[in-house]
Amino acid sequence: MVVLLLVVYDWVSALASTRAVAAVAHGRSILQVEHLGLERAADHWLAGIAWLQAPASYYYDLAHLAVTMAVLVGCWAYRVPGYRRARNALLAINLVGLAVFLLYPVAPPRLLPGGGFYDIVANSGTWGAWEAGGGVSDRANELASMPSLHASWAVWVALTVATMTTRRRWRALAWGHVAMTFVVVVVTGNHYVLDLAAGALTCGVAWLLSPLLVVRRRPPASSPAETELVGVD
Repeated sequence: MVVLLLVVYDWVSALASTRAVAAVAHGRSILQVEHLGLERAADHWLAGIAWLQAPASYYYDLAHLAVTMAVLVGCWAYRVPGYRRARNALLAINLVGLAVFLLYPVAPPRLLPGGGFYDIVANSGTWGAWEAGGGVSDRANELASMPSLHASWAVWVALTVATMTTRRRWRALAWGHVAMTFVVVVVTGNHYVLDLAAGALTCGVAWLLSPLLVVRRRPPASSPAETELVGVD
């Protein structure tokens, strides 16, 4: 399933360059619908704090995947009863994301011509900056702002951790990751506020529906010999 997702993502990414005009138009439409100006103000705020740009860029580049995979592997390794639900929810999130990326490409704020945004991650020079070229950056789909998978995965982490432990410190840490992710993706010019709402909604729906995808395994049928021995003193 993971390989299939990667293949589809690669195919969708290859189409991105042919739909740049539509993606930019969709991005401008989102800004008009929101009518907040929060994204530009937040981006300019971070652009004025040089020492904070690298940490924010690293968090954007690395925490998204590292934290999600760590929680997924931990959930599987500790045989948490809710593992199948968490796994299926994560797969559903990505399937929905790929479908939207294909049908409604959206350029992030930093790629809007004349939008007045600073591309914090690209200008930070940190590992993973898309414009650096080479490796993962060559395969990245830059016109996939809506919904924010950063937001979806972060909320998924919090919900999954809640099924793994009742300790408040771990749950608080997971929700702290959600808050940090939401802030970072906006101040770096990578997502609109509406992207975050769509990402959180995608995760919520996937989480609610994922139990329907869990196949309940039936216990093996008893052999005739075993049946005859039941009740024997």
